[in-house]
Amino acid sequence: MDVKIALLETIEVVYNELQALFNDNGFKQANLGAFGDMFYKELDNYLTFGGKRVRPFLVRTAFDAVGGNHEEGNITKASLAIELLHNGSLLHDDVIDKDETRRGRPSFHVIFRDIYSKKKKGSFEKATDFGEAMSIFAGDLCFPYAIESIIQSGFPAEKSLRALHAFTEAFREVIDGVILETGNAILQNGTEASYRKMINLKTGALIRKAVEIGAILGGGSDSQIESLKQYCLGIGTAFQVQDDILGIFGNPEELGKPIGGDVREDKQTILRIHAIKKGSKEQVKRISELMGKEDVTLEELNEIRKIFEETGALNYSFNLIKEATKNAIESLEKAKPPLKEKPKMLLISLAKFLEERKS
Repeated sequence: MDVKIALLETIEVVYNELQALFNDNGFKQANLGAFGDMFYKELDNYLTFGGKRVRPFLVRTAFDAVGGNHEEGNITKASLAIELLHNGSLLHDDVIDKDETRRGRPSFHVIFRDIYSKKKKGSFEKATDFGEAMSIFAGDLCFPYAIESIIQSGFPAEKSLRALHAFTEAFREVIDGVILETGNAILQNGTEASYRKMINLKTGALIRKAVEIGAILGGGSDSQIESLKQYCLGIGTAFQVQDDILGIFGNPEELGKPIGGDVREDKQTILRIHAIKKGSKEQVKRISELMGKEDVTLEELNEIRKIFEETGALNYSFNLIKEATKNAIESLEKAKPPLKEKPKMLLISLAKFLEERKS
């Protein structure tokens, strides 16, 4: 099966399970009145609209790769845990980064900022505070839903407990990754080593724990789980480096959000780290002047792009993606017993697909 077809199939079954989780979950059944209905409708829309569903795909494929038994439990329902954790972190990220759009639509906090502005007479600052608070609440709600998805999946208690432990580790590691990324931006002391550590936590934790949860519930061996985790270390690195590139050089229409966010937010991307390491004094000085500028212009963004190209930072980043993808694919062959051939080939196809993605 082509990986794009497999991802589309995952999108459909995950959508159905998300709908079931919303309808069955006790949180939704509480009578919160008109505003509560509005809030949950928007959260429902947010969670079910868009997204590649790569993380649930990884849970399901890892489960199949180790020969998991589908009669033991509902692996698709269990796969919601990491997807909900991911979406909860995005709801918080959009507040932290002040992003106005997500997946080509207004961000959750923007929707509720506008609702406040229409319903109440108040300053833009009050409307902004209200919208951001609602987005934080929505992100927080994703986490009990995520735990509930594993509990309700029907797998034996011992496996479910191990999966829940992996989920809590993912939760902590994502936060640690954001702390590391934020600290590097504030202290301006990012290195390639700290960047790689940040990737392994912020980006890598969700996909690494996705395959770990899938393999645990599928009864995989320690060797199989380790092989799958090493695979995710590779694709996680490739994904984040590609994200850095798209954030500067990407097409806003394909991305569904404006480019240049990493410049405005003063992030220590691999492009910036390498450019500072290899650039001239004038180039390094210009990077320092432009990075963190909230009203950076298109002309200035083009200047940053030119520096990244001239210093070799862009080519270096592309090479990192190729190397990480190669390492990811090779790690799959180290599993004992060997992974099932069909799901293994899907994982290989996914690595190549992510390497070439444009959004």
